[in-house]
Amino acid sequence: MNDVSLVIMAAGLGTRFGDTKQLVPVGPKNEIFLDYAIREAIQVGITKIVIVTRSALEEKLEKHLAQYQESGCLIEMVHQDISEPTRNKPWGTGHAVVTALEKATGSIIVLNADDYYGPTALKQILNGFTGENPAILSFELKRTLPKTGSVSRGVLQVENKKLLKITEVHGIRNEGNSIKSNDELTIPDNTDVSMNLWALPQKSLKILEKQWDSFISSKHSDPEAEFLLPAALQEQLENNQIEIDVIRTTESWIGVTNPEDLDVARNALAEVK
Repeated sequence: MNDVSLVIMAAGLGTRFGDTKQLVPVGPKNEIFLDYAIREAIQVGITKIVIVTRSALEEKLEKHLAQYQESGCLIEMVHQDISEPTRNKPWGTGHAVVTALEKATGSIIVLNADDYYGPTALKQILNGFTGENPAILSFELKRTLPKTGSVSRGVLQVENKKLLKITEVHGIRNEGNSIKSNDELTIPDNTDVSMNLWALPQKSLKILEKQWDSFISSKHSDPEAEFLLPAALQEQLENNQIEIDVIRTTESWIGVTNPEDLDVARNALAEVK
């Protein structure tokens, strides 16, 4: 699908990590996470990439992205922090996508700048995306967990390859031979989870813009309010405005949530071909 743009969300503050995760070298040749997404996008024929970032990161990102000038892929940046109304804390992933629509054209695939989704993840969601319904790439829970520490995951309820519901589950961790969460329930290791890799058609994006307008009209003075993409898409689903296709993958996620994850991620990415 030649009219698909890739949107990379790179405006997060990295509070738990304690540094700017978007710019931390993780690959054997000092690659940062978004290098892997950009290279795969170029390989599958995507010619437009929009990076949603913060104005404070612009200079460093521009310098880093200069290596792609001859790639034939147009890479542009938008700044979430100066998209009205301005706020130091980003307004959330839903707002990041709305901000990207200043530059993105057609349908979009959206992913995080501080995650590695595997060498074929982008190809899989692109091939499974019809352009009619939003689609989500579903990972097996066991393939998304760091060896130590706990994480939150969007657990997917799926029926006939359609998404019924996303539930945010906190405190998920390996505990012995089991996977537990904050409520101490054991979670099957093959549970479908979201890692925030979506394909969104124009229909859904237009609804998202209206949702943002409604959200910000009531929450503009709330310093903690967040307009989150999964919640917005769940609302579209509940209102019968869309269906969401689920595309399952057996790829393994690599990322950093806590500082101790960095060496693990570097060791894993050193093995990537």
